[in-house]
Amino acid sequence: MIRKHGILTVLLLLYALTASAQKRVSADVETKTLVGNSVVTATKTVYCSNNGRLVVAVHKPLEYIMETNVNRETRFYFPNTNEVLVENSGMEGASDELLSLFLFGRLEDLGVGLEGYRLLATENVEDGMVKKTFRTEKKELPPFCEIVYKDYLPIFSATLDADRNYITKVYYSQYREVGWMPFPHRSTMITYTSPKDSTITRTIYSNVVLDGDDPMFDFTVPSNAKPMDMSDKNRK
Repeated sequence: MIRKHGILTVLLLLYALTASAQKRVSADVETKTLVGNSVVTATKTVYCSNNGRLVVAVHKPLEYIMETNVNRETRFYFPNTNEVLVENSGMEGASDELLSLFLFGRLEDLGVGLEGYRLLATENVEDGMVKKTFRTEKKELPPFCEIVYKDYLPIFSATLDADRNYITKVYYSQYREVGWMPFPHRSTMITYTSPKDSTITRTIYSNVVLDGDDPMFDFTVPSNAKPMDMSDKNRK
């Protein structure tokens, strides 16, 4: 048991050390969310840099570009109207994006350590899989989360409440190599909105490119963009 845990730790460390050589990665992303009997589709292209910068070009259902810096200061730019909305309350950054977590070496905890979680236990489960359980005291976060590894790669993660009931479950599949690193091109998230209801979101990654030269990596909101007026009168 100890040997299995030790091999996992060493391999995840090697992944992290090798990942430090990668500078940036991009991918096309499609999500389909099942809510009740309806399916909502969204598409975007994600540009992650290892300095923490994130650019997301959203294509559907609404066209806009999200730019987030290392301090998680975020600007939403709407090219059709040349308007910008600024958000400084800690939006998603590159360290939250699945693509970044894998290819920049955060497999050991899928980034939950950055959010304030600490490792509580590591144990063997069935079929040679290893489960890590994490705990946080932050009141705004679910108190527990889990990550399950098979063949040293994450195949499942979850958040749980204080009674260890699941809040979310995520399954990672369709692993294919991107450069030196296996990456799951498909994830399926189940969010439990009530004891009897849930929302299912499937995410598909394609056209994953390492260290590309797409100018969108360096996108900045045009200096002549107008601040968006969010008053009801002007948004009708």
